[in-house]
Amino acid sequence: MSKKKNKEKAVKEKYQVKNALTNYFLVLMFSVFPLFFANKYNSIRHDKLYFFLVLSGILIAVESIILLCTLFSSANKNKLDKKKWYSNLSITDYAFGVLILGSAISTVFSAYPMDSLTGNQGRNNGLILMLFYFLVYIIISRTYQFKEYVFIVLAVASSVVSVLCILDFFGIDLLGMNKGYSAQVISDFTSTIGNKNLMSSFCCITVPVLLMLFMNTENNLKRGIYLTASAIGFMGIICADSDSGFLGIIPLLIIVMLYYIRDIQKLKDFFLAIGVMLICGKALGVLFLYCNKKSLSTMQTLFLNNGLIYALLGCTVIAVVVLWILCNKFEGYILPKAVQYAGIALFAFGIVSVTGLVIYYSVVNTQAPLNSFMKYFRFDENWGTHRGFMWIKSFEIFKGYNLKDILVGCGPDTFSSAFSPYFQELNEKYGNTSTNCAHNELINYLITIGITGLVSYMTMVISVIVRAVKYAKKNPLTVVFASAVLCYLLQSLVNIAQPITTPLFFIFIALTESIIRQVKTKE
Repeated sequence: MSKKKNKEKAVKEKYQVKNALTNYFLVLMFSVFPLFFANKYNSIRHDKLYFFLVLSGILIAVESIILLCTLFSSANKNKLDKKKWYSNLSITDYAFGVLILGSAISTVFSAYPMDSLTGNQGRNNGLILMLFYFLVYIIISRTYQFKEYVFIVLAVASSVVSVLCILDFFGIDLLGMNKGYSAQVISDFTSTIGNKNLMSSFCCITVPVLLMLFMNTENNLKRGIYLTASAIGFMGIICADSDSGFLGIIPLLIIVMLYYIRDIQKLKDFFLAIGVMLICGKALGVLFLYCNKKSLSTMQTLFLNNGLIYALLGCTVIAVVVLWILCNKFEGYILPKAVQYAGIALFAFGIVSVTGLVIYYSVVNTQAPLNSFMKYFRFDENWGTHRGFMWIKSFEIFKGYNLKDILVGCGPDTFSSAFSPYFQELNEKYGNTSTNCAHNELINYLITIGITGLVSYMTMVISVIVRAVKYAKKNPLTVVFASAVLCYLLQSLVNIAQPITTPLFFIFIALTESIIRQVKTKE
C-alpha cells in the first residue's frame, strides 16, 4: 500500500456507534420534533421543550458512557497522555463556553435565580435549556458524520410542516388544531409549530439548507427532493406571513447569489430554484382568487398578487436559459472576481440606501405619511407592531443598569421583570398588559445576560459562519449548514428565542463546527 493510501486510511474515521447515535438523534429532531404536540396549541411550547430535553438527555447519557469507555480503554491511554483535551478547541467552542459560564454567573447573582434557571418568566430559555444546547453542541460537533438520509428526512418532514401551514392559510384544518380556539388564536397560530412568527423561524432554518443542498448535490433524484422541499418551505413563509420570515430569507437569498455568482453552474441552479419558488408563489395567488376569504398583507400581496413578480420571474427564466447555454459551452468556467466585487458593491449600496431612508424618515422628516412598504423606513415606538417601543425602552433599562447587570444582566430569560416598569405604558399605548421578551434576540440577551452574554453569543455565531466560508472549498457542507445559522440570525432581529425552533439553530451551529473540524483533521 502506498504512503498516500496509508495517510488517507489514517485520516478517514470509521462510522461507529457514537456517529450513528448522533444521526439518529438528528433524524428525530428533524422529523418527529417539529411535528410533535400533545394538546394542540395549549402546551405546544412545553411539548417541544420536554421532547428536546428528554431526547437530548438520552443522547448525552449514552454518548457519555461511550466516551468514558473509550477514555479508560488501554488503547487510548497513551494518546490521551500525549495530547491535551483543550488543544483542539476552536474560537466557537470558547465563545459557547463563555456564553454558558456567563449565563451561570447571571443565574447565581440574579434576583430571580429559579426563573433564570428554568426560564419560566419567558419562553423557557433559561440556564437549563442553554446548558442542554451546549452539551448537544459538544456531542454533535465531535461525533457527526454526514449521511444523506438525515437530510432527506428533513426535506420530507419540513415539507409536511409547511403543507399544513399552507392548508391553514386556505382554511383547511387537517389535524383539527384550530377547534375550540378564538378567531384571534387561529389567525396567529399554524401547523404543528405554533405562533406564525415561529413558523417563519422554522422555515428560515430549513429552506436555506434545502436550497443549498440542491445546489451542491449531484444526484438528480435527491436534487429534485431538495428543490421541491425548499419551494414548499418558501410557500410556508408566505402563508405564515411574518415579517421575520421575509427579513431572514430575502437577504439570505441575495447573499447566496453573491457567494456563488462566479460559478455559472451553481448560479444556474440558484436562479432555477428562485424561479420555482416564484412560480409556487403565483400558484398560491391563483388559488387564493378562488378561496378569497381573507385579506392579504403587504408582503403576501407582493408575492401572490403583484405583477412585478411576473417581471422578476421572466428575468430568472432568461438567466437560467443563458447560464444553461454557457454551462454547456464553457463547462467549469468561473467568472472574474470583478463580477463578485460588483455584486457586493451593489448589495452594500442597497444597505446604505435603506439605512439612509431609515435615518431620513426617522430623524429628518418624521411627519411625512408613509404607507405600504415605506412604513418600515420610519423607526419609532410604533415600528413593527410596537417592537420599536420595546427596543427603545430596553436600551433605557440597560442605561440604568449597575456594573453587575451591565456585565451579566438580570438573569437568563427574565426580561419580563426588567421590563415591568413599562407595563402600564405598554398597556395604555398598545393594549398589551405585559411582555416577556424584547422581540429581538440580541437585545433580549443584552438585558438578560448582559454584555458578556451578548458578545460571546455573537462571537460564537460569527466565528462559525466565517470559518465555514473559509473551509467551504474543502467541503461545501460548511456553508450549507452555516446558511441556516445566518438566516436564523437575520430573522431573530425581530423574533424570540424559544424551545420550538432555537434548538434547531444550535444543532446547525454544531453541524457546521463538526464539518470544519473534519476538514481541519484531514489537513
